[in-house]
Amino acid sequence: MSGTSSRRSYSEAQMADAFERLLTHRNGLPGLGKFQRIYREIACKQGRPDFIALRLVGGRSMGIPTSLGYVGAEILSMLKPKSPRTLDYILTHSGHTESTVRSAIRSLLDQRYIRATSTGSYLLEPRSRSTKLELLVFELKLDNPKRAIFQAKQARAYAQRAIIVIPPSQLANYGRFDDVMKRWGIGLATFDPHSSAFEVCRRSKKLNPLSKSQHLYALSRLIT
Repeated sequence: MSGTSSRRSYSEAQMADAFERLLTHRNGLPGLGKFQRIYREIACKQGRPDFIALRLVGGRSMGIPTSLGYVGAEILSMLKPKSPRTLDYILTHSGHTESTVRSAIRSLLDQRYIRATSTGSYLLEPRSRSTKLELLVFELKLDNPKRAIFQAKQARAYAQRAIIVIPPSQLANYGRFDDVMKRWGIGLATFDPHSSAFEVCRRSKKLNPLSKSQHLYALSRLIT
């Protein structure tokens, strides 16, 4: 989010304040429903989205380590419940020092999100396999469509959905980006902070995050 606009009677910060009130309303967001948790400007591995919303999908949430760290997230993303990974495998594919990897592994073992085999390899515990949580990112922009789309594309590394939220007067400026938004499954919505009118103009497509480790890291930063 950036700056103010001389062409409007509100800044992006004021727009965000009004949007936050709508996001947290008991009726939820028109066209998108309710969310379990809302976070504002949480730094992720790629970018600092204006808002992240978490939604529980299909039942009870599974556990996610709350002190994971990015190295722990990388290790967790490599492991499987039935195919053991050796320490050498983890070191080779993570690129981190042995002391850093061993420290992260100890933390994951202590939290019982992984287990060691009799041969010294590591397996993912079944409860770590699925979180059943959908992560949505909202990027607010008064103008600068290219920047908005770049940030939404970054969010696809860790989020299942990315939605750009703009003033109604900006809608025509996004027509020429139709192909790239379709390719990345990016949604588009208009929002007027004065009237609180919100309209979904292009639905976001739910996709698997491009990076499992970044998705796990983002969740571990959000869930407490």
